[in-house]
Amino acid sequence: MVRPYLRRFLFPVLLPALFLLAVALPFRDASRAAGPAAVTALPIAMSRTGGERFGYLQWRGGLVLESPDPSFGGFSGLLLGADGRDLLAISDLGRWWRVRLTYDARGHLSGLGQAGGPWPVLSSRGAPLRGNWRDAEALAPWDGRRTSGPVLVGFERRERVALYDWGARGKRAKARYLFLPKAVGRGRRNGEMEALARFWDGPRAGWLIAAAEKNFTPAGNVRAWMWRGRRVVPFAIRRMGDFRITDIAVLPSGRGFVTLERRFKRSLTVLPAFAMRLFRTEDLARGVVLDGVELMTASWPLHAIDNMEGLSIHRTGGELRLTVISDDNFNRGLQRTLLYQFALPVKELERLLGGGKG
Repeated sequence: MVRPYLRRFLFPVLLPALFLLAVALPFRDASRAAGPAAVTALPIAMSRTGGERFGYLQWRGGLVLESPDPSFGGFSGLLLGADGRDLLAISDLGRWWRVRLTYDARGHLSGLGQAGGPWPVLSSRGAPLRGNWRDAEALAPWDGRRTSGPVLVGFERRERVALYDWGARGKRAKARYLFLPKAVGRGRRNGEMEALARFWDGPRAGWLIAAAEKNFTPAGNVRAWMWRGRRVVPFAIRRMGDFRITDIAVLPSGRGFVTLERRFKRSLTVLPAFAMRLFRTEDLARGVVLDGVELMTASWPLHAIDNMEGLSIHRTGGELRLTVISDDNFNRGLQRTLLYQFALPVKELERLLGGGKG
């Protein structure tokens, strides 16, 4: 039996250490395969019980990504090419990283091919971004060319939206800054614009959409906006418990969008978790409060969870693939860069959207 005075001293010290150790350890080990840019991939199962069904979504594989480069990690933005193999990521340190994903015979994530980076994200003058100006939090395709065309980057703290012609210029692409509504830059420090995307097809083609992390309405809902040119339409997303929105990805058809949301606090009473919700584009309107459909929720310790922040969506055959990446906050040994992929059958998506093609 632990004496009361020892309990008061030991528990606050040992329990956080045990928790962080558990978060840092994968649930399943496997051999590592190195890429040309010294990025390694370690296959991992998200579920401790081996389950492959998470709400409406089906498991399509996971990887732990590692590199000896000290600038590797901190990924808040993620984008996959149309074939699901070309992965482009952007970090909180203002660095581009690119890897080629491989899949097994079942179509599950299995490892890495070629890798490249880090390359500094450039300003409009072609200089590497520094300090708070480099805090990139969102990465999204401008159009259906995805990584083969221009890409959008959303920055936090020094709030702005930039367009990079990645497809034509790659790592030499310079920022072209776009209009950003002033309201998007408001909110608690380091909790302003966290998620950004663009509709390139469907009923809102040409519109941008963004959501805050810690900017709430008086009713406690998450502030969000969509805009085209200088026409701004504010709305809100009903908050799901103590989860916070970290990314938005638009469906290829433009008929809906998905939010990635996470709960990640250094607390013994709040367990790490993440969720995804689906929303219909036709429900977007000024002043509306959206609820959406909860696609999945997973929490530690039943699942391997980290600080999930980046989301990308692409279509493969009869499935919509949802890929998420975690931001390890550069806490090596305590956090990891997790890359997970899930599938939503297109027929199920059509049902959730209310008919038509997803």
